[in-house]
Amino acid sequence: MVQKSAKHSNFFLVTAFIFLSFLVCCQSDKVENLGIFGANRQQSILGQDGCTPIPLGNIMMWTFGDTILGTWKGELSVNTTFEESAVMNNMISNSLAFTEIPDDTNFTKLNFEFYKQNGKVAPFIKNYPGEDTREWRFWPVDGIQIDSTVYVYYYIIFVDRNINGKNKNLFPFKVKGTGIAEWVKPASWKVGDPVYFKRSPKIFSETEPVFGDCIERLGDTLYVIGHGRPVKSMVPVYIARVKTSEIKNRLAYNFLDEQNRWSPDIKRARAFFYDAMGELSFTFNDYLKKFIIIYCSMDGKIKYVDFKDFSFLPNKIAKIVYVPPVLPKIESRPHLYYYSGKEIFHTRKGIYAIYINPAIYQPILIRIPYSAMSD
Repeated sequence: MVQKSAKHSNFFLVTAFIFLSFLVCCQSDKVENLGIFGANRQQSILGQDGCTPIPLGNIMMWTFGDTILGTWKGELSVNTTFEESAVMNNMISNSLAFTEIPDDTNFTKLNFEFYKQNGKVAPFIKNYPGEDTREWRFWPVDGIQIDSTVYVYYYIIFVDRNINGKNKNLFPFKVKGTGIAEWVKPASWKVGDPVYFKRSPKIFSETEPVFGDCIERLGDTLYVIGHGRPVKSMVPVYIARVKTSEIKNRLAYNFLDEQNRWSPDIKRARAFFYDAMGELSFTFNDYLKKFIIIYCSMDGKIKYVDFKDFSFLPNKIAKIVYVPPVLPKIESRPHLYYYSGKEIFHTRKGIYAIYINPAIYQPILIRIPYSAMSD
């Protein structure tokens, strides 16, 4: 009887171990929703989108698009709406913050130090005299430090209030092109010191796609991803490249074309995917040894593409890696869409990405284990 009981005990222990191992394995294959990214931001702002990381040595610089300022009246969570949580008194078109470099252990504790003027969060890409801030807005995306200069791409936006009034357009603005803002960063600069970005001449015109959603540097070449204007309710993705020394020279950009070659003629640029909602990311993953594109589709799904070489990209189909929860119905804002899905950093454990929840106007963080990205 003793031997039989021991055998049964061992059997149950082994079975339990296998079951638990199975559970752990299954859980590691799932994408985790980690909630609102950067809780510390709430001390300075009420809401913002964009949320693009730019490494500057041992610190991370973050650019944000439209940024809402005001006061809190309730608790913010993924289950509330902006109307329930806050009272807006101003919206600036861009903002800037600095943190430590995020990793697997500190991503919930990042301390966002915002660029401020007179104690208030202020735009770092500024309007010229005569540019009405209600009409001219500058939405920053990705950037890069080259030698001592930090470059940031930004969309030049004209808000046409007549479009919304006459045609009830969901997006009452026009993209007037893509510019680059630059800051010569002093060698002795530290977080809290002044930051001075100046606007350079426009790089891409209003008839061209917006580039700068994400930049990946390989050697002395910058790969720059962007997205085009809607074509029959579809938004294509484009890839360009340029030498680091020519980042401000529009004529030096080349575009991946239909023959998988790099052409100086943007009219020959190949369009990919056709369903990008907002900006996206393009990175080279050191652990997978692959390029990774992550974006939010127009139907609100987070998709990815991975490839080892650009010759493989034309045959790739974007795969769904995560489906966010259904958005709440807000009577005053009947048209809500998730947008701007993109990687913000990766580690040996997986990829951390965000997408924007428009109900609360906050970036939502997800962790994508590599096992969730099937070949």
